[in-house]
Amino acid sequence: MAQEQNFFTESTNKLKQYFQQRVLLMRLQATDKVSKIASGIITAILIVIVGIFLLIFLSITLGLLFAHLTHSMVLGFGIVALLYLLIFLFILLFLGKILRNLFVNKLISLIHKKN
Repeated sequence: MAQEQNFFTESTNKLKQYFQQRVLLMRLQATDKVSKIASGIITAILIVIVGIFLLIFLSITLGLLFAHLTHSMVLGFGIVALLYLLIFLFILLFLGKILRNLFVNKLISLIHKKN
């Protein structure tokens, strides 16, 4: 009888230890996923910020170049604005759904990644 009691006590302790380890593992896995997603978001934000600065300086440079070629500041920067309008319309009409699906698929793959 004492042996059975010892067996059940030992089994209960091992079962409690197993559940504690399992909870710890799930917490570590969740922390890993959250940290990978957060680092991906931060990296994307930094890339976007650098891209915006690059776009601003490139726009100013192109505007000044076209202004020099046309001898009109308004016309030079107007040409740059027209280029951006054409690029925006192209993205909106042809690439909008493709880019949206690309971003959604990337986010889903980050969330459900096994590794």
